[in-house]
Amino acid sequence: MPVPPVKTRGSPVLNPDQLDQIDDIVGIIRKASYTVAMTGAGISVESGIPPFRGADGLWTRHGTPPMDGYAQFRKDPVGWWNRRTNGKIDSHVMELREALANAKPHAGHFALVDMERIGVLDSVITQNIDGLDEKAGLVNLVEIHGNRQKLRCVECGNRESLGEIVPLFAPDPCDVCGGLVKFDTVMFGEPIPDDVMAAARAEIDSADCVLAIGTSATVRPASGLLWIAEAAGAKIVEINPTETKLTPLSEVSLRATAGQALPALLNALS
Repeated sequence: MPVPPVKTRGSPVLNPDQLDQIDDIVGIIRKASYTVAMTGAGISVESGIPPFRGADGLWTRHGTPPMDGYAQFRKDPVGWWNRRTNGKIDSHVMELREALANAKPHAGHFALVDMERIGVLDSVITQNIDGLDEKAGLVNLVEIHGNRQKLRCVECGNRESLGEIVPLFAPDPCDVCGGLVKFDTVMFGEPIPDDVMAAARAEIDSADCVLAIGTSATVRPASGLLWIAEAAGAKIVEINPTETKLTPLSEVSLRATAGQALPALLNALS
């Protein structure tokens, strides 16, 4: 059955070898019955959001936050919120907050949306907290590390969208259960919420093709899902400007950014 035409965004420039790899990726996706993408910090960097790790990462420049952040929050949630509204907020959080306020989805995000729309991409698992995938229009989306623009009850998991609002005070208790409310983003020492981890695992267990896009494949437990998929027989396709730990496991490793590769892949698929 022919797919509806798509209007691609951006004009990626790929060399002949990269275009051959695009054709290889198309062949893998065409043979797959269920394709999942996992996106990492690399796709967000193209929208102006700095990564946490790496040479120019927030934690590299500002220092790594305490590893017991979630325990500190549970111990004194009101004090935690107050520190973030009275000028004592960590410098890396201030930089991230400004970047998130100004970031917009780019051609790579929109290509994933169109791939989902024409039926060649079944879901996206993102490690990013910026909400750009949702803004772009992705429907079947698992935000494994949460969304900075949402609040979540730590007891029942109820989520509420903040939009562009940054809370100035500690939120009221959860409307559903009266539980403690925090940003939806997962803190150091905080487990991935059960509903999110179950959703991500269900997608990975269904996949026979996984596109690993802009991820270093080092952050656990999210990155472990890629090894689970590969061990179960899924074909791994890597789209990343640099080599990663995932490269030896990949059927194809395309050295390109998401903004370059994904519109080209969409064109080839549609």
